[in-house]
Amino acid sequence: QPFAMAAGTVAMATAAPVSLFRSGQRGPRVTSRRVSCCRPSRGVVTAAASVEAVPGNSAALVALKGVTLRRASDGTSVDACAIVPTTGRVVVPFLTQFADFDSWELAQRLVDDLPALAEAGVTVVAVGIGSVEAARLFCEKTNFPVDKLFADATGDAYAALKFEPGFGRQGGEFGWLDTKPFSFVNGYAKLLIMCAGIGSPGTLGAVFGGYVGGKNKNPIFKAGSNYDNPAIRGAMDATLGKDYQRPFELATLRLTNMAAILGDWEALAPADDSLLTQRGGCFIFQNGEEKFRHVDLGILGYCPVARLVEKALSDDPAASPDPVKTIRQAAADKTTFVDDVFQSIAALEKKKVEKGELKVNGADLNGKWRLIYTSGTKKVAANLNKAGFGGSYFPIPAIQSFDMQNGRIRNGIYLGPVSFFFDGPFLWREKLGMLEFTFTKVSLQLGSLGPVSFDIDDGKWDAVKLAEQTASEGGGLIEKDSAGAKKEKDKTPKPGSNPFFKFVFADDAVIAARGRGGGLALWKKEGDPETDANELA
Repeated sequence: QPFAMAAGTVAMATAAPVSLFRSGQRGPRVTSRRVSCCRPSRGVVTAAASVEAVPGNSAALVALKGVTLRRASDGTSVDACAIVPTTGRVVVPFLTQFADFDSWELAQRLVDDLPALAEAGVTVVAVGIGSVEAARLFCEKTNFPVDKLFADATGDAYAALKFEPGFGRQGGEFGWLDTKPFSFVNGYAKLLIMCAGIGSPGTLGAVFGGYVGGKNKNPIFKAGSNYDNPAIRGAMDATLGKDYQRPFELATLRLTNMAAILGDWEALAPADDSLLTQRGGCFIFQNGEEKFRHVDLGILGYCPVARLVEKALSDDPAASPDPVKTIRQAAADKTTFVDDVFQSIAALEKKKVEKGELKVNGADLNGKWRLIYTSGTKKVAANLNKAGFGGSYFPIPAIQSFDMQNGRIRNGIYLGPVSFFFDGPFLWREKLGMLEFTFTKVSLQLGSLGPVSFDIDDGKWDAVKLAEQTASEGGGLIEKDSAGAKKEKDKTPKPGSNPFFKFVFADDAVIAARGRGGGLALWKKEGDPETDANELA
């Protein structure tokens, strides 16, 4: 699909007038085409655009004051700040341009949830980049209510909110391409580069996810949904099964959308081609105060609609999730949003314990554990609510066993008949909640054949054990002489000099830890430990 997206961009560029390839040139305004009136929403709360908005505590609304938008339904000009009612809860998706994959997917999916939001008293208004005519055609194609949409032909609202400008624009990745002597590079070329994942974080992962699907994800094509395709749904039901997101299912929706977009490219795309790469975001306001914000970093980086709706219908969209409940749910079915998993593990890490108590009891680690989630590095914390940066669910079977009685660890990958695993010793530093380990043997097994094992012991583990003996009660403290100077034997490796997990939570179902590299991880229990302890006995 990255190639399909790129090919689609090439097709868009090929269909565009040659003059559009000169940066700064504006395309023809779409005024001759008459678009049929889009149907208004039924039984859905209409945005009170005429209400005088008072920004209150929202910096976003303050930034929008003075920016002009046009109402899609009648073309009336309104102050961007005034589209958000100052009372009640309001969801405001800032779509990308009207010929963009992201805008189409988000709008199509949100349509299905509008009745539930309306019933809960939640107002929905949206903004997109392009002309009023493009906005009306967009509503016609996606079934998004025209009375809920506003058009921003210049992208001024997005600049005011400091949304990501996209590849090759000032303020974005490779922003120098927007200055002389490189200003000849137009928006079509920059969009093509972003479709390949360059300067567009998370795009390739989202694209490949559309091909792979997932057993723990809801199907895309559902009877009665706004974007259902009965023919494709029937074929997939018959060949791939039901009640989960089938391989190629989301990719099929995206390719269908791309074909529809290309058919009306001139009418949908913004006149200023530099806006093709501009990204958007989503807000939830409560009585004029910002409660939730999502920032798109790249193509297909829009806020998952299920997450947006879940936040909008919650008691407090700004509230942090219940950490224990969240990680247990994530371990059970992988349906919890990864940003919430990260926040929950981080909260458990910061949780204080009473003096004399332990955060994690070593006995609770005993068992065989399947890796569920990893976050990468500590940098994730600065990128929450930016799609693709909250960590990810681990896609293949990775199992770790901790044999607390024998002090042995096994870490392996298991793909069908192939088992590839490492064994070694560990030290449990109870006061630190740290399990420090090394691997001394690697093994490969194919079905009933093997395992074939190789010794990889580097002899350094003896120094680690000596360091443990010089520490106080396994707490990682360095002994000093009466004068306060470090003893000579303290030159042995300090705790944490080897790979380690610092556990922040453990019970009979899940364990969570931060690794030496700074990333967070979550495992769920699979059974009793399986290591080489019996072989060594």
